[in-house]
Formats: sequence, C-alpha cells, structure tokens
Amino acid sequence: MSPSTRQGSGLPGQSALCDACRIFGVDPAGAELLHHRSNAVYLLPHSHLVVRLAPDTPVRRRRAQTCIEVTRWLATQPEPVALPPASGEQPIIVVGAVATFWPHRPTTPAPSTADLAVLLRRLHALPAPPFPVPRYQPLQRLFEAVALDRQRPYPAVADDDRAWLLDRANTLVDAFIATSFPLGEGLVHADAHSENLVRDSDHGPGLLIDWDGACLGPRELDLPTGVPDHFHAPEADRTRFLATYGYNILDWPDWTLLRDITELHALGAYLRLAPSRPAAATELHHRVRSLRAGDRSARWHAIA
Repeated sequence: MSPSTRQGSGLPGQSALCDACRIFGVDPAGAELLHHRSNAVYLLPHSHLVVRLAPDTPVRRRRAQTCIEVTRWLATQPEPVALPPASGEQPIIVVGAVATFWPHRPTTPAPSTADLAVLLRRLHALPAPPFPVPRYQPLQRLFEAVALDRQRPYPAVADDDRAWLLDRANTLVDAFIATSFPLGEGLVHADAHSENLVRDSDHGPGLLIDWDGACLGPRELDLPTGVPDHFHAPEADRTRFLATYGYNILDWPDWTLLRDITELHALGAYLRLAPSRPAAATELHHRVRSLRAGDRSARWHAIA
C-alpha cells in the first residue's frame, strides 16, 4: 500500500481503508492514494474501484448517503451526467470513517470546460429528485474546518486570521441569503470543475464525480468555473464554458458573491491538511494573505 494517510488531517487512514474494504468485500492490497484533501481517495487496483474515505461525523454520514442516492437516481435519467456508485450496500461505516466505492474511470484525455458545461446543462434541466435532498448551506465546510482547527494544540491559522475568516464567511452567508438568483433552484453538484469529471467510453462529455456536496440550491452555484478567479484559467476556456452552457453569469451583477463563496469554501480542505502537509499549510497562508489584501492577481495552486 501507499504511505499511510498523514495524522492530524482529520482524514481516515489505512486501518479504516482495510476495514471498509473487508465489509464491502474487495481487496485493499496495493491501494494507491490518489487524493488527500476533503477525502482520502484510494485506487483499488485488484477490483478497479476507487474508495472515498471521510471522517465519521453526522454531517459526513448524511453527505455520503445523499451522494449515493443522488447518483443512483441520476443513473436512471435519459441523459447521463453522473458516475453511479459500485453495486452493493453503501455507504460503509467503520470506526472513524465513512466510505463509498466507485468504478474507476480514466481522466485522460483531460475533459474540457465545454464537456463540463454540457453535463451541467443536462443536470440543471432535471426536476428535483423524488426523495429528500438537503438544501445548500453556504460555507458549512469552512465553518467545520475552522472549528476543528481551533481545537488543535497548535492551530494552523492565527487568532487574527481566524477572526477575519469567520467575519468574512458570515458576511458572505448573509449576502447569499439576501440574494435572488436568476436561474432559480434545483439539484446542483456544488463542486463542479474539470477535476471532478471522468471519461467514460459510452458517454462523450464524460461523467461528473464527487457528489458529496449535492443539494438543492441556486443553479448558479455550479457556474463559478466560468468566472475569473485566483487560478487564472484562460479566458478562452471560461468563454467556451459559458457559451456551451448557454448563460453568461458575468452579466449578472452579483456574480462576485459566488466567486467569493467558492474561494473561501476551498480553504476548508487546506485547514484540515495544514498540520500534516507543509505544502498545504504554505498554500493556506498564501490564500488567506491574498484574500485579506484583496489581491486578485495572486495565483493559487491546488495541492492534491
């Protein structure tokens, strides 16, 4: 197996991986750690599956259950948008972890922003699922991560930065509640970007993965890929995304609200990882500094 998941991140390690695989009936031998951010994600080479491990909390249990239910329902729709989970009873609960299992699909050639726009247009045309789905709660993951960091003996962020983050987050939540959204509400992915798109031989534009944040909310939540941000995506890619989707969110006066929420939300994973990943701690401090300074020229980098 790959090196053990780092301690201090709040994410499950290999003991939880082995327990979950045993219950699900798959072999964990040779498991390869693919991602270690909001979840610990492993490739299981013997079963051609990917297992996603999250900390066992009431919130993560609800998210995992919603993720499984939503993707299974989406698989029944005429036009596919989501990779369905592996067959079997899910999610799996073990000591310290909530696990879900998924077919492994390639990500090459790299999906385009236009591919993502096609899938989101299909998703947003669907009715709400015929079962309860949580409503979007802006910045919930950030508030969770800040609370976790505050409890550590050596927090990743200083008191002053924490106070600023909480004040900024509350300001954005208040603004979100007071905002009207032109596209209306429906089922949204809530973390739609090209890293959450995989290839499938039967489906041209690919399929969306990582539905942990699936919820009912404004459809604009899935469109920040089309707005300028700290990752400095090429303008041509953003233009192609918005043209393919069929709505230019930049024409909406309040588009910066969703950009700001998306960027603050992204800090949550780095708050969790900072004590055990020096690169994540460096990126976290870089992002907080740029946000506090209002420096839109600062470039951010994803740490897997």
